Amino acid sequence: MSTLADIYIHHLDPIIISLNGPFAIRWYGLAYVAGFMLGYFVLMQLSKRQLYSIPPDKLGDFITLICLFGVIIGARLGEFFFYWLPEHGAAGLISDPLWVFRVWEGGMASHGGIIATLIVAIIYSLRNKYSIAGVCDGLAIVCPIGLCFGRIANFINGELYGRPCSPDNPLAMKFPQELLELPLQTQQEVVQHLEQVAGKPLSALRDMGGDPNIIETVMRMTRESEPFRQALGEHLTPRYPSQLFEAFGEGLVIFLVLIILRFVWKKAPHGIFSALFCLLYAAARIISECFKEPDAPTWGIITRGQYLSFAIAALGLVFLGIALRNLKKARQTPA
Repeated sequence: MSTLADIYIHHLDPIIISLNGPFAIRWYGLAYVAGFMLGYFVLMQLSKRQLYSIPPDKLGDFITLICLFGVIIGARLGEFFFYWLPEHGAAGLISDPLWVFRVWEGGMASHGGIIATLIVAIIYSLRNKYSIAGVCDGLAIVCPIGLCFGRIANFINGELYGRPCSPDNPLAMKFPQELLELPLQTQQEVVQHLEQVAGKPLSALRDMGGDPNIIETVMRMTRESEPFRQALGEHLTPRYPSQLFEAFGEGLVIFLVLIILRFVWKKAPHGIFSALFCLLYAAARIISECFKEPDAPTWGIITRGQYLSFAIAALGLVFLGIALRNLKKARQTPA
């Protein structure tokens, strides 16, 4: 049986290499690059084997459009419209109108990325006279790769953590970013305790580290000092590492299912992999949200992520209807 002292306290550094000023190479950005590169590699292998609608010589331009307009812009706008704007409202937009452009600060909604990717794929297919369902199928197969890397990056950042769980749970972890969610008075009490452990005011430690605020100082000291980390852990709640649950369920498992089925079912009807992705992703996301701390107001017991996943599931049913229609046509066509 584990004790509170045995529970892992998150202290991973989200920055790989610090550059001049506010610029740095972060795991979050590297996750996107790795997802793009691996997704492109998988689609190229499918295309060379004639298992994808877009030929190899056209694939590079298509993936560039998907990465820029579908994933990056779409996911950012999804975060803005689905989460940031409902929380901050018009007043927040007026006070910080450039927030949506600061992509390097994080904040990307997978639902927004999926919707924007679908729109880009439809426009590209119509302009180049490809099967819309066929083009979407390849993207559906590689999309879980990006989702997996993105959730791992969320874990490294210590963000989007899980709901509270029993300290006896072997998966329980503590995330220092929970400090931001505590009442102001509680935060002040925690800071006083940490100053006693550090032996000096956190303002002095902030100046020494060049941190923009006290919270950043706490995060840095958590990574650098074991006694400091344990002292902070006394004020944190044991939680599920829901980011890893999502990386496994929404990413790795779905990718393996789809890629294996693609190689086995070589004459699969267009639309079937898009349908499977939407349905599997919606199911995985709805389940994982049960372990994830809601990052937006809920509607009763339904989180915003679950609510949006029902729309993805409905889209999956549309693709399933297209796939069944294509399968029927293929069976009626003489060999």
